[in-house]
Amino acid sequence: MKSAPSPVDLSAMQAALKEHRHGLGKETEQRHYVNEVRLINFAVTGKSLGCYRNLPITRELTKAIRRVVCQNINLIKLHVPYPDRKKSCRDLFLKATCVVSH
Repeated sequence: MKSAPSPVDLSAMQAALKEHRHGLGKETEQRHYVNEVRLINFAVTGKSLGCYRNLPITRELTKAIRRVVCQNINLIKLHVPYPDRKKSCRDLFLKATCVVSH
């Protein structure tokens, strides 16, 4: 089953990742972009293999996902390591949607 299209444009995040890796003298491969999408999926679903595009997309959810993507872009530009970005984005999503994590 193919998932629905993303309610959020991820091209700016992909561009930030490419620019960041280029600044480090590294190529950006498809797997790097996939990892960033997985980070966003984790931030939204709390699962490594979850896919937010399978959720009922509401205006509130779309807004929260956009905030997470913007946060990730800013953290990429600040050279924050992936695990720290992943945690920060998850925390932001939980705060943005008023979900409490236990």
